[in-house]
Amino acid sequence: MTVVLLHGLGRTSASMARLAARVGAAGYRAETPDYPSRRLGLAACAAHLRPIVTAIRREAGHPIVLVGHSMGGLVARHLAAADPDLAAGLVTLGTPHRGSEAADWVSASRLGRRVFGPALHDLRTDACAALPAPACPLVAVAGTRALIPFFRGRIPPPHDGLVGVARARPGAGEAWHAVPGDHTRLMDHPAAVALVLQALSAWLPRNVGDPAA
Repeated sequence: MTVVLLHGLGRTSASMARLAARVGAAGYRAETPDYPSRRLGLAACAAHLRPIVTAIRREAGHPIVLVGHSMGGLVARHLAAADPDLAAGLVTLGTPHRGSEAADWVSASRLGRRVFGPALHDLRTDACAALPAPACPLVAVAGTRALIPFFRGRIPPPHDGLVGVARARPGAGEAWHAVPGDHTRLMDHPAAVALVLQALSAWLPRNVGDPAA
């Protein structure tokens, strides 16, 4: 039973380590691949990860679950949309499915574009409408605790400091939850972790064979 956890923009797999440990303790195999989030656009990040994730899926012998924090959730959407047999489900944590006002602000700055790279444009509120729909169930988790002072008055509340709850909702018909966590550490919030484990239990039946189960 295999879970692939994808970090967000400007982060590394280390940011997903605590969640990976919780997933592993629950009896699942957790994989946390890195990808060059500040050097590539959204689709290119997915293309970079595709052979890695496909190999993980092949080794597992059954559909995996994708869990993405922030931009990692959008990368996971690209991956799941391109291969209907890849994933049994997708959980996104603080993911700007409808873009982020914070990305609008930061992308207006030359320094912001230089620091965060081409993916920053893909996170803007005017760029996310064309995101592909994943070919699997999706559960979205949004945070409501804003700890970044600059954006407190610049993003319609409630929000997690970077992504508004309304923009973390993928659309009609998709399951979503709000938890009192901030964007940076949302993947470690106990309520978010519980929702991830709940989704895994629903999507990865215990009778599915897996060498690591």
